[in-house]
Formats: sequence, structure tokens, C-alpha cells
Amino acid sequence: MTFGPKDVKVYRSLKPTSPPLMEGRRLESVHVMSAQDAYIDKTRKNEIVDLWHVRFGHVSCHKLKVMMLMSMVRGLPQLEIRNNIICAGCQYVKAHQLLHKQSIFKAKEPLELVQSDVFGKVKQPSIKGYRYMITFIDDFSRYVWVDFVKEKSEALDKCKEFKNKAESEVGHKIKCLHTNNMREYTSNEFFEYLRVHRI
Repeated sequence: MTFGPKDVKVYRSLKPTSPPLMEGRRLESVHVMSAQDAYIDKTRKNEIVDLWHVRFGHVSCHKLKVMMLMSMVRGLPQLEIRNNIICAGCQYVKAHQLLHKQSIFKAKEPLELVQSDVFGKVKQPSIKGYRYMITFIDDFSRYVWVDFVKEKSEALDKCKEFKNKAESEVGHKIKCLHTNNMREYTSNEFFEYLRVHRI
């Protein structure tokens, strides 16, 4: 994709030498593309094997060839199908990741286990300059608190604010804080705060 001061263009490859697949225009700070003009009309003209492979829910090349030979689908053109087609979507689906062991622990009261994470960095900061979000999720109630920060280093300050606010609202103490062990949660100052408050 290439973004210009007045337009946006989408190309099939990284080298934009051929005509773009889709074009759009810029309205204030947002780039807009029409689905009718940019996608539907293009796909009607582009009768290629990859397109039909996707249209039929990523069907195998063998089955697509059978559908063509037996004229099972009205409008399906006679295409030359290669068996060495590699579809990025199919590769992602076939890639497997080992599952994490399922936790057998379940909180029996509010704030017994709180999970926290920092999301970001977003490209466009808010009006006040916030680029990150920090969340606190109570495992017992699944209630979520969300706050905004300018830097990840503010995680400890937000954790202190959350502790004071949540404990006064809920009437229970935080017993365990579960994080992803990223830097914002592993400073000596953060560990000392948790130790002092027996979290």
C-alpha cells in the first residue's frame, strides 16, 4: 500500500510497477476506499486460480480441478491449475502452536487474582499524548479496568492507583498480580511495592 497526500493505492506486489488493484482518496486524516469500485469490480475482471481458490473457502487445487472438469459450478472458467500454488491464508491456518497448559486455579473471591497487561504503542497518540493502555482484569468477576498512559514506565503508578481504587470499591485486598513479565512489571521498584503490600 502507498499513502500519498491525497490518495492511497494498493498493489499486488512490493514493486508498484503494474496498475494498482485498489485506489482511494484522503478525506481529512482518513484514507477511504469504495468496496464497490475497488474490490468487487476488480474481482469480476480477475478470473485467476487464486481468486477461485479463495471464493470456495480455500478449496484444494485437486478439488478445484475436478469442479472445472465436471462443470459443477456455473460460471467457473476453465483455468490452468498448478499444484504448486502457495496460499498465505492456508499456511497460517495449517501452522500450529503448542497449547499452554490450562490453569486449574480459579479465584474464589474478588481481587484474589488480578491480571494486568500494557497494550501499545499506537501510532497516533490521543489529544493528551497517550500512546498505551493498561488493563486490570479481576479473575473472579472478569470485571475489567482500563486506563491510559503515555509511557510503559507509568505502569507502577497506575498499579498503585488501581490498587487504592479497586480495594476501596470492592472491599477486598489484591492477593496476586498476574503479568506477562515484561520490563514495565519487573523493575526492582515494582517488586518492592508488591512485597510491601504482600501481593
